[in-house]
This record gives sequence, C-alpha cells and structure tokens, in this order.
Amino acid sequence: MSRFGRRRSDYLATTMEAVRAALATADRARVRDIYLASYAPADLCRIENPFGLVAGAIASEFPDLRCGYHGLFKTGADALHRALVAMGGGSQAGPEGDVLVVGAEKMTHLDPPVAAGLLSARENPHDRAYGATLPALGALVTRAYLREFDIPETALHLVAVKNHRHGAMNPHAQFRREVTVEEVAESPLIADPLRRLHCAPISDGAASLLLTRGAGGVAFIGWGKGADTRLFQDRNDITRFAATARATRGSLEYAGVTNEDIGVVEIHDAFSSFELINLEEMGFYPRGMSWRALQGGDLGVGGKLAVNPSGGMKAKGHPIGACGISSCVEIFQQLTGSAGERQHNSPSLGMVQSVGGVSDESFVFIMETD
Repeated sequence: MSRFGRRRSDYLATTMEAVRAALATADRARVRDIYLASYAPADLCRIENPFGLVAGAIASEFPDLRCGYHGLFKTGADALHRALVAMGGGSQAGPEGDVLVVGAEKMTHLDPPVAAGLLSARENPHDRAYGATLPALGALVTRAYLREFDIPETALHLVAVKNHRHGAMNPHAQFRREVTVEEVAESPLIADPLRRLHCAPISDGAASLLLTRGAGGVAFIGWGKGADTRLFQDRNDITRFAATARATRGSLEYAGVTNEDIGVVEIHDAFSSFELINLEEMGFYPRGMSWRALQGGDLGVGGKLAVNPSGGMKAKGHPIGACGISSCVEIFQQLTGSAGERQHNSPSLGMVQSVGGVSDESFVFIMETD
C-alpha cells in the first residue's frame, strides 16, 4: 500500500503506485484477472472513464499481462469479495491463476465540505435531498446509540485516542500523532455529538493484494457479505448494523471458527462510534458494552483483542476505495509478525470488517497464518 494522506500525485499515479508494488515481484504470467475499486473518481476527480484510464495504464506499462479487468467496484472490500468468490473455494475451485485486487481514491484536492457533499449525493440521493450528509447520518446513529445504552461521550474520545496512538506507530498512516482525551473533546463540532477528531479524514491513497492458491503463509479462510436497507427511515433500529452481523455470521461459518479464535481485527471506524457498534454486531461484546472493554485497555495493541492496530480509518486515513484492502495489508503484517512497533502478540487469526455507506453493505474477511 501507499502512504495515506495528502498526496501530490494525481489519481492515476496514486493507483499505479499500488499496482507496481504488487506486480514488482509477481509472476505476471500467472495473473489472469485484475479487480479495480474506487468509490467516486468521476465525481471527485472529474475523470470521464476511470476504469478505462486505469486498465489502459496497466496494460500499457505491463504489456506481458494477459488478463481480464473487472470494476470499478465502489469499495476495495466489494472487489476483494468478488475476487474470492470468483476464485472459488473447497470443492468449487474456480479457474487457475492469480488475481490482483487494487483500490484507490484521490480526495484531498477538494475542500472537505465539497468532498462530503459529492460523496453524500452519490451514496444516497434521497436522504441527501433533505440535507443528510454522511456525518449527519453518522451523528443520528451515534446520538441514538449513546442514549439507548447510557454511554458517555468520553467513550468516543477513547476510540480516537487509541487509534491515534496506533497510527503514530504506522509509517503509512495519515496522522502519526497521538492525541489526548482533552484534545478530542475540544475539537470542533462537526455534527452533534461527533467532533472533528471522532471523524475519519478525507485522504488520498491506494492498496493492493495479490491472491494466489497454495502459496502458504497467510490465507483467506472465510468471507461473508451482508446488506441492509439504504434508507434510514426503513430501518428497524438505526443503532443496529444488521449488514455487519450478517456478514460476520457468514464468514465465521465459512471459516469454521468463532470470535474467541480471533486475535486482531481491523474494523470500520469512519466515525468513532461505528467502531464500538461494529464490534458488538460482530459478536465480540454484548450491545452497549464494547466501550467498557476499551476503557479497560482491552482493545489496544497488547490487549485481549487488538482493534485497528493500523490506526483505523480515523488515523491511518480514509481513501474510500482503498480502505478494505489496506485493512487486509495490516492483518497480513500482524499475522506475519512484520507490523513493527504496533505488533500485537502473535495472532494466528485476524479479521477485517469493511462497509459501504452507513452500513447498508458490509463485508467481513478472516485471515489465517500457518
């Protein structure tokens, strides 16, 4: 993966950085498919045909590739899930060959309010018509969640503090600076009760995975997908992320493991409250109780369950199309003992959870080391 943050490189150059890194040591004769992910390059970068632009650049730079191109899928997790399903598993193995999955986004050339408006309009035009930006919807979820379980707002501060502490140890992170509870509490209000330091930033960045069969090392042993209604008014309970729960059940069943087997997890935290809610929907903690584990120090590197050792989207950065793939990069490093300062014990199983929108679609992947 590239460094996340504010990049001088344009959209294509940022994407190709991840492509080159993946193909540099690959047996390119084995690569049969490339899956491309990017949420909104047409809207954010005014690129008329982003899929054609990237596919053409790859084909031009690597003329020895003889592969199919797929996409653009709106998130890296979506692209990865499709690639794994296409490759097959167990008795339904797909065609032979390696698969490259690449995700990228270029966002920081726009003012944050402009970027937020473009993203909200793309995600849910109906809610957007009533002024509901993604931070506003996140705030509705957060306020209802805090109220239902009588959780103090300081719980949100602790999520940000932990993730910035982890991000400070990640050379690829956008924010490599620790923050205090007081700094978080005093940061500007974005959408009550969410403050700036509760919200993931807009970011540039790219990440890639090369999938192959039988290579040893780290393997995907389970994956699942869940969906929910996009319109908040149609949800039974806006404090629940049903898509995450469904995706988690599917991935655990596929892998034949339980939550207790997982040692490290990368989780969606576009807003700090989402980390807590997703942990509960994934079955790690009862509803309304994950913040207690955080308060006790259980969710940091070296704790009972390392959550977002990369710094999460909050500190690592939030280039939408690359997020799910970059989380897999982090779990790969954790499972191979190559995470440096942020290495968490010696996990043998890790999990990645990634969503599209405000959890109307969720993906969960389980990775294992030999």
